[in-house]
Parts: sequence; structure tokens; C-alpha cells
Amino acid sequence: MTDLNWIYSYGFLGIRLFDLPSFLMCLLLIVIAGYKFKIPSNYQVILALHCLLPFVLNDVLFSTSYMGDQFRYWRGVNAIRSGELGIMEALTSGENVLQASAFFALMPFPTPVSAISLGFYNTFLYIVLFFVLYVKNIFTKVSIWFYLLFPSVALYTALSLRETPIFFFMVLAIVFARESKIFKSALCTVPVYLIKFQNFYILGPIVLMYFVFNVAKKGMGLAKASIIGAITFASLLLSAPLAIPLVNKFRVAMYVEDGGRAEEISLISGAGEFVVEGFTSGLYLLFKPFIWEARGLLPLIQSIENLFILFILYLITKQALFKRPDKLAFWLLFLVLSMSVYGLVVFNYGTAVRYRYPFVVIYVLFVCADCEISTLFQSETPAEQSPDS
Repeated sequence: MTDLNWIYSYGFLGIRLFDLPSFLMCLLLIVIAGYKFKIPSNYQVILALHCLLPFVLNDVLFSTSYMGDQFRYWRGVNAIRSGELGIMEALTSGENVLQASAFFALMPFPTPVSAISLGFYNTFLYIVLFFVLYVKNIFTKVSIWFYLLFPSVALYTALSLRETPIFFFMVLAIVFARESKIFKSALCTVPVYLIKFQNFYILGPIVLMYFVFNVAKKGMGLAKASIIGAITFASLLLSAPLAIPLVNKFRVAMYVEDGGRAEEISLISGAGEFVVEGFTSGLYLLFKPFIWEARGLLPLIQSIENLFILFILYLITKQALFKRPDKLAFWLLFLVLSMSVYGLVVFNYGTAVRYRYPFVVIYVLFVCADCEISTLFQSETPAEQSPDS
């Protein structure tokens, strides 16, 4: 493959000029789809502003090398587009970076000229997902603004990372499960498995339960949710002998990748510790980084953001508890499961935010949709609980 660094001889503005076609493609999507689906102009303006983010994040808010993975996806897409690497070879390579690069390479965008270019690919996916959720009436007045204004969503969907395709297909899988379109839902889980298998193993059982129990219409019932929770707890205990070595392996690998030394990380030694550590680390993952843990501008911004997000989650959950506790129970199980899985292995604060945001957005989207949460501050009387089916 030819040297890709030629682009850097054009300087800060010159690099960005090469990405104007991708920028205009995103804007064109907003104009055309906005007109077709009669999207209010205020939403269209915010989406248009989002299109500018790939220009002003890397080497402005932080150095591109701060999230060095961007270079790997950039080089991967160029290798595929240049013919050096075949699509099928990339998909079957077993390397997540190449598999994600294959997906990017299939998108009808100009070949990425720099490490910021794939940010427009991801912005395009973010915009497409907005229109899907809008047309399918998933959004409420609360969740639509959450989707548009959540800073972490804006950040990671404008960078050249694999998180956006993962988020995109996870949401679509749940949307189709909500419509009882199980084949389409299952199809959407395939890219999730290829790009990030951990999310597949979290999403798969959730989508299956959502479909089987028809949660969107009937809820789960608190009794059924409790039974499933108990079964999950028992499964964790029974699987501990097999799971603990794998968890310890990933704990050490992630800790070393974040700059620590392998001997510094404490290993999980028993089933009881496995369960307790999963719960406590999952709860911590939802809260971190605390302000006093922030080191640098971006972690500080994320810690302040987290305070607002947790407050919004509290308000949404409180309302849902009064309106439809049977449906809320399902999504609480989803949030606890996802936070616990990643809480066990993620130590870096930035990585925690990066891995956490898709699950937080999914929780808000579907709690608001299923429990009909249309405002954050509304006094509700407890709704009659749906019978457990």
C-alpha cells in the first residue's frame, strides 16, 4: 500500500478540504430525508451541526493519536479499497479492526484520505439511525433530545472508530425485535458479532427475550423479571469456574493495554467474588469517571457530563417505575447486565465512557418508548401493573 501520510503535507485546513465531498453527502441526506419525512427544522439544524464535528474534534479538542485506533481503521479501509486486502479476507480474518474496516469500505463514500475521514462515515450512520427511529416512532420528546444532545454520542459518532457501526446495528436489532421481525433482528446481530463479540453476547439474549416476551406490548411482569434475574444469578455462579479464567485474562489484557503492569491487577479467585465484583464494578462503570478522577480536559468534560446523564437516567427511571414497572424491569436487567460485563474488564476512564454510551442510549430510547416517557418532570400516579403472563 502506498504511503498514506502524504496528506499531512497539506496542513490542517488542506487535510479537511479533501473531506468536503463526504461532508456534503451527509448534509444532502439531511435535506432530502428531512423534506421527505417532514422533520422539524430545529432537528435538522442540530444534525447539520453534527456534520461539522469530524472537522473540529481531532487535533482541536485532542490529538488524533489520543485515540490511536482511528489510524488502524483508516489504514484498514485503504488496504481494502486499494485491493491489497480482499473484503472476504478481512471479514474472515478474525481481527475486529479489519472486520470493522470491511464494513466501512462497503459504504458508498470516497476513500478516506486521513484519519478523520471515517468520522463522516460514522456521522452518516448516526443520521440514518435518527431517521429510522423518527419514522418508526421510537422517539419521544425526551429521547429525541437525548439522542441529539448527548455529548458522548456526538463525540464518538464523529470519530473514526468502530463504536458507531456497533451502536447502529444494536439499535436496529432491538427495533426489529420490537416489531416482531425476528429474521431482520437476527441479521443485524451478525455485524455486532463480527465487530465486537462481547456486545453480541449481551445483545443476543436481550433481543431474544424482548421478542419472546413481547416486552414492547405486554411488558415482562415483575415476577417474571425476578425469576429471570434469579436464573441469571444462578447461571453466573454455575459458569464461574469457566468464566473466571477468561475474565481474568481480559482484565489483565485491558489493564496492560491502558499502561498498567500485569502484576498490579487483582485477579478474581472465587464464584462469590465473581458475582460481587461484577455488580460493584458494573455500578462503578455507570458512574466513572468522578470529577476527582479526571486527568486532562476530555476526562474532566466527561465526568461533568456524567453527572447530568445520571440525573436524567434517574428522572426517566423514576417516571417509568410509576408508569410501567413491568417494562422498566426488562430494561433495568439489560443495563445491569451490560454494565457488569464491561465493569469487570474496563479500567481506563475514557474507554469506560466509550464502551458505556451505546447501552445508556439504548436504555433511554426504549424505556422512553415502551414506558411512554415524554417529559422529564411530570408527576404521575402509579399505573396499574400489567399481569404477569
